[in-house]
Amino acid sequence: MNRMMTKAKKALFTMAAAGLCLGLLTGCGDGIKKETSDTVITKTDTALQLYADIEKMVQDNSLMADENFTAMKSKLTEMSVKIKEQIADTTEEDGQMTLKELDAMIQNLTEVKGQVQKKIDGTAQ
Repeated sequence: MNRMMTKAKKALFTMAAAGLCLGLLTGCGDGIKKETSDTVITKTDTALQLYADIEKMVQDNSLMADENFTAMKSKLTEMSVKIKEQIADTTEEDGQMTLKELDAMIQNLTEVKGQVQKKIDGTAQ
């Protein structure tokens, strides 16, 4: 479970980095394309849904999650709100950097979800 928590923490830090990408250079340069903005919002929602899926799996199977994992929910929600609030005022370049960060976070959360499923199935190492 520690390995899973490390991945989950990495996902949280990635989400924070995504928020910072949008926040640091807001208003500089050309605006973000609608397609990029829509993709950032969709991927942010995907990350939140992955966390919710993991949380449900943990709860439904009486697994123990550490405090960092449970605290991640509010942090992810806060980051999601910031991203959605600032997306219209950011640049295309920042939007693209945010997408890269979100892709990494989604990959990490997907791996955590797989590890939780293995633990549930009794196949975790």
